[in-house]
Amino acid sequence: MKDSSALKQNIWAWILGFAMIAAAVVIGMGRSKPNDGLKATKFISTEVVGPQQVVAIEPRNGPVVVGFVGDLAIGGTKINDDTIIPFVIGEALTLQADAVNAIEYRWAVNGKVIKDKDAEWSRRKDREYEVTEAGELHFTVQVRGTDPNVMSHPKEAVIKTEAVHIISFEKSLVEEDDRSLTGEDYTVEVTLAEPITADGDFYELRYLVNDIPVKHPDDNKEWTTERDFTYTFPTPGQYSFKVEVRRAGQKQPEAHAELAETIVVADAILLSFDAYPEKYAPLGTSVYMDAFPQSIFGSTECRFGVKKVVAADFEWVTDDDGTAWGTAERKWLPTEPGNYILRAEIREVGKDAAEDSRELLFTVTEGNF
Repeated sequence: MKDSSALKQNIWAWILGFAMIAAAVVIGMGRSKPNDGLKATKFISTEVVGPQQVVAIEPRNGPVVVGFVGDLAIGGTKINDDTIIPFVIGEALTLQADAVNAIEYRWAVNGKVIKDKDAEWSRRKDREYEVTEAGELHFTVQVRGTDPNVMSHPKEAVIKTEAVHIISFEKSLVEEDDRSLTGEDYTVEVTLAEPITADGDFYELRYLVNDIPVKHPDDNKEWTTERDFTYTFPTPGQYSFKVEVRRAGQKQPEAHAELAETIVVADAILLSFDAYPEKYAPLGTSVYMDAFPQSIFGSTECRFGVKKVVAADFEWVTDDDGTAWGTAERKWLPTEPGNYILRAEIREVGKDAAEDSRELLFTVTEGNF
């Protein structure tokens, strides 16, 4: 009986042991292998190298392009106020990128490989590229490590370029705002984006006055390399300025800009017109108006008018002698509240019509504010 009992105990011990071993095997099979992180993932596209087709792969801990730096990260040229302007034809770019686990680099633009000494893949990290066309440039970079068959996904940067870029087209600092006298000179100035490869003859400019091309006074050429242009106003009127720019050797303009202001030209002009108090005053307050006249011969007279915004005609405020035309100052005492237009006009003495004018908006309130 004792032997039978001992035998049963041994059988149960064996069964329990086998069960524990089986459980350990199952748990071990379910655990990940230490080298699972080295598994490679197939790249979505392939490249042809010689007669064979090689699948680009990127291991999880393999070579990776993190991002672009320098020119491709900025996307243009920074000027003095940190404004970014487009790259232009002739600009020399440095192509750079941050990468990890990378030994060799392969750069391309619009699908064409940018080689380093006739080699597609190179240990040199960057490339030099000169912009030769306007439009969109698609730059891509791939990297690979010790295994030449293991390469990163391509990283792309899209850059927009222009043939010519006009940064500014403005009047010279010495010029008045938007007025000039007949016979006076008026100067405008152009600032262009300058590629590092450009010289003094890289760009040609043509200036137009009232949409008519005018030869440059310095070289008597319609297309010139001069970046400023001086024009003498021959007669009274309104004048607009425009500039067209092209690269040397091109037949058509590649960029243009217009002066923001139309210049009023006359024998007598108003450089300024002000009212005091400014903009508004309570009813019963005197409003003082004055203008700054200028003329060819220095003999001018002014008149000042007021009208409600909804009224058709101006009422002219008389001078001390009771006449409408006189000095460049007036005092006006409003008799009704409302929104008004104040107007100043100028003419040379002896002429019948006004030659220049300026206007202001003014509000008269019913009481103090």
